[in-house]
Amino acid sequence: MTTKTKTKSFPKKMKMVEVEDNINIPPYDPTKATKPVAKKITNPFTSNINNRSKPTMYILNKKKKGKNGKQQFPVVYMIKSEDVIFDPIKGVNRKIRYIPGESSIYEDEQKKDAKVKAPITFTDGYLAVPAQNPTLKNFLDHCNQNGDNPNRMSRVRPAFIKVDKKKDAKKIIQKEAAELDAMQLALKMPIQKLVGYAKVLGINVDKSTEEIRYDMKIVAKKNPSSFIAGMDDPKTAIKETIINAKEYGIISIEVNRISWVRGGEKVLITHTPIGKDSTDHFVDFCLEGDGELVLDEIKRQIKNFN
Repeated sequence: MTTKTKTKSFPKKMKMVEVEDNINIPPYDPTKATKPVAKKITNPFTSNINNRSKPTMYILNKKKKGKNGKQQFPVVYMIKSEDVIFDPIKGVNRKIRYIPGESSIYEDEQKKDAKVKAPITFTDGYLAVPAQNPTLKNFLDHCNQNGDNPNRMSRVRPAFIKVDKKKDAKKIIQKEAAELDAMQLALKMPIQKLVGYAKVLGINVDKSTEEIRYDMKIVAKKNPSSFIAGMDDPKTAIKETIINAKEYGIISIEVNRISWVRGGEKVLITHTPIGKDSTDHFVDFCLEGDGELVLDEIKRQIKNFN
């Protein structure tokens, strides 16, 4: 629809204005109309009601061997309802007690005639504290048997910890990420380095490359941090050199001594202290003093041997 140009007259003190509306207005199409979006308003008094109403979970930190030989939680486990803790705010030791009906856990803030009635009971390793019982939660969070309590007295053996799903999920993710990193290193490691590191870890290398990689992947997944750290440890390279020297017949490693092999004779390099592994001792020996010269000679002979 096209409208004509109109000229309107205004009072004398105002100028004449011409308005041109030479605009094509398309016909209204109800199918293309959009509904207004209603903005969701969060009620601050009810938005966290679900989180506030959830119980706090506590779990025993140790299992015991059952009749079937498997590790399991005891059916019932009790802890005392009173304790003496360190109050970091006041900087003093204070006695705390869990007494149903009392709003405070501190004995000096409770009624004089209030008495502890019963111990606190874990069932099948768990204790769920409802949100409606903040006093019990406060006691468990501050007592010395809580392994998560940063102010707990170390002389008391921890019996339980708080179940923290976010914290647990973070630990799992970090653990799995470390496992993936370690396994990737095992799968992509150059063959020469792979075989050498496998020897150091005590893995049989008298098999195909694929089998060695598979065994290394298993070790990497089992202890990823140790696997990754060992790759950059200078002792790893020394131990690999020592193992190769033994295989080539350059040195002899016995329970109580390490020797040069000279024809049919053995020339002592060093004795192994009682109770220590000979190979590990020789690694430490080669890190300093005369041992460094011995290591250089071993490397020279391996090079000549190759």
